[in-house]
Parts: sequence; C-alpha cells; structure tokens
Amino acid sequence: MVVGNEYCFYSFYSEGPKGLIEKAAIYTKMQEGLYNLAFGDWNADIQSLDDSIRTNNGDRDKVLATVAFTALDFTNQYPNTLLSFEGSTPARTRLYQMGIGNNLSEINKNFEIRGLRLQKWEPFMQGINYDAFLAQRK
Repeated sequence: MVVGNEYCFYSFYSEGPKGLIEKAAIYTKMQEGLYNLAFGDWNADIQSLDDSIRTNNGDRDKVLATVAFTALDFTNQYPNTLLSFEGSTPARTRLYQMGIGNNLSEINKNFEIRGLRLQKWEPFMQGINYDAFLAQRK
C-alpha cells in the first residue's frame, strides 16, 4: 500500500482473475472536521479515481477490508474527524451497508457508525436501508 498527500491518498491493488488492478481511497476535506471517503479504481494515466467501475475481481471483501484499514490509519492521523461515505449508486450504498453489517462487531471496536435515513442521522442498525454513512473514531 502506498500512502501519500498527508494521509489523504491511499493506493493498493486488487488481485484476482482479472489480474492486478490499482485501487485508491481518497479522503477529501468537506469542512472542518468532516472528510468524504471515496474509493474505486485508480487511473494512473490521468491521476483520477473512478468509483463507477465494477471490477468483479473476486476479492471484494479484501478490498473493503483494505479501505477500512485506510480509515483506521487516516483517523489515527486525524482523530477528531467524521468520515462521510456513500456508494456511487444505490446498489453500491447497499453493498457498503452489507459490509458494515457483516463486520459490525469488529467495526464497533474502533468506530461509531451512523446511517442517513429519511434525511436524519441515526445510529447504524442492521436491516435498515441507509442513504449514506458517517464514521467517527471512538
């Protein structure tokens, strides 16, 4: 994994049947104390993130775990920040929700997770569909 730009850029690889595919997680300051987390395929030629590509490289859980690791590292550097994230499509948001739900006990060791539902933030609960998520380091 490569970390750069004041811990706001992380580069790593997906490895599977489609070969090595460079991925990135990028933390962008939205306002004081609030950062957006975006991740997806990294296009090194144009230095740009594409979060709309479906890679299907067979290592989704490993990729999501790596993104979670970047969130731990980022919040080690910036402990009093909120991380905001959502999928580029409703299906992706649902995928993230399933990933959170499947790993909630582990996630809750380090983060408080909230979900956006009906335009209100509430503590994350399994079985409820959310539009976006906030994570804050405990």
